Amino acid sequence: MDERQVSQQLRQAAGLLAALQVGALDAEGVRHAMGDLATVRRHAGRLDVALAARAGELCDRGTGEDPVDLLTDVGAMPAKRARQVVGHAELLGRMPLLAAAVAAGTVSDDHVAAVATARRRVDPALRTELDRADEEITALAATHSPDALADRLRWLTSRIERQHQRQRSQRQARQARLTKWIDHDGMYQLRGAFDPDLGARIFTAVDTAVEALRQHPESLVPGHDPTDPLGVEPTFLAAHALAKLVGHGHMAQHPGLAEVVVLIDEMTLLDGSHDRSVCEFHDGSPADPDLVRRLCCNAIVRAVVVSADGRVPLSLGRTRRTANREQRRALRAVYRTCAIEGCTTPFDWCEIHHVWFWELDGLTDLDNLIPLCHRHHHLVHDSGWWLTLDKTDRTLTVALADGSATRTMRPAGLQPPATRAAPGLPSEPSTTAA
Repeated sequence: MDERQVSQQLRQAAGLLAALQVGALDAEGVRHAMGDLATVRRHAGRLDVALAARAGELCDRGTGEDPVDLLTDVGAMPAKRARQVVGHAELLGRMPLLAAAVAAGTVSDDHVAAVATARRRVDPALRTELDRADEEITALAATHSPDALADRLRWLTSRIERQHQRQRSQRQARQARLTKWIDHDGMYQLRGAFDPDLGARIFTAVDTAVEALRQHPESLVPGHDPTDPLGVEPTFLAAHALAKLVGHGHMAQHPGLAEVVVLIDEMTLLDGSHDRSVCEFHDGSPADPDLVRRLCCNAIVRAVVVSADGRVPLSLGRTRRTANREQRRALRAVYRTCAIEGCTTPFDWCEIHHVWFWELDGLTDLDNLIPLCHRHHHLVHDSGWWLTLDKTDRTLTVALADGSATRTMRPAGLQPPATRAAPGLPSEPSTTAA
């Protein structure tokens, strides 16, 4: 069909629509007309996409205009809608069966919009997998409303993500390696790469041993000097912890059951992944729900309940100066790194700091505790930083002693508060280590 014929038929269709009068229709007539108009609207949407696709082809050849500009100019379409139509045209170019269903009028532009939304939300690395589900998606679109299709697509993308995560876990398990050598200075070197299952168990064992060594670090330091800062160096303690675990045989202290902190929502744990699943280790790396279930078979499961505003009801008051294991576990669920924004020091290498210091009756409660790396801990004490922690949403305010600069920050994993008043200078300094 040439340009003249297409234009003529479109004008005729427009004329027929313009001449329609619906004032005399009864309820049944209105109902039928609504259904017929939906068919017209479906075909109009199909033509929008088809024209956008053809305009894109001509533009790529250098013989036509940009399709978005064309739709917003001659097509009198809002820019947002024009971009959406062009996106639908590109989507249908990747999914020929869905495109054929749209051309036949069995699938509407609203169905295509649901597919485009699902594709936009999925991990970019998995979009090709979604495109390959063309036949399944087309069958769903032909038998479901756009809203019902959107629900089914959430399930489909979740299935693809689960398959990808399972394949990734299997690939990682095959990549586990440990190499060892002695360097030119006589130092024994280890380098390892472990899948999440092995890695979580190894890290947990080392962390448990480190906690025990922290009680008497002076026995590890050459010269047995209790004031030597080497005794609190995390990597030094970790080296001795590993040696203690693997070098003492049956005499070594073993952590026993796995104690691995995983952030996972209850629905994912019980029923598997869904479109809003949360399943990751405390450092932010993704975890396979199947792996988490396997860990739970051989672990003591402790719930760390953290509300959206970050409040966790664990308090020791003045009965103990240092944070206990439960408090560290709760803080680890909120903080992946040092509490100072931009610092990437892992939580396990941080020290737990009393914001309002212990010597001035500060409490060992979660709303007074934050993790600080060695460097920032020293800056707080040696440079006179002033810290305050909002007890309701864990907003941390950091001010220099002379008031020249103030920063506010929150743990990256927490949702932003609904409202925030402008922070003022804290009224109490924090100057003593936790």
